[in-house]
Amino acid sequence: MSRSTNAVLLSALLAPGAGHLYLKQYPRGIALIVVSLACLWVVVDRAMQQASLVLERLASEGGAIDPGRISDLVTQASKGPDSLAVSVATAVLAICWVIGVVDAYRLGKDQQGRNASCRNPAKS
Repeated sequence: MSRSTNAVLLSALLAPGAGHLYLKQYPRGIALIVVSLACLWVVVDRAMQQASLVLERLASEGGAIDPGRISDLVTQASKGPDSLAVSVATAVLAICWVIGVVDAYRLGKDQQGRNASCRNPAKS
């Protein structure tokens, strides 16, 4: 497999920035990984907070577990003030993922072109 293909697969399937690390583009790779992890942390943290609130409300109501009531509580929790932070974090994470894949492909192709021209200087 080519370097660009490996970099794209790493960025797409592992984490944004992983392909950059493979291509030895450390500052870009680390920046994408840090931003992505921060966004993921926001999403997971808010999800855990919402789950905790739903469980607390269910426990305070007592009685049998009603799937309809759980659905209502989840809907209420997801419309809270934290929903904007989750939406922004999700959008930034998606953008980082796309940038990571596209830029890793571009950088991999550039490196392949440079390596090919170094091996065959007569063709340049």
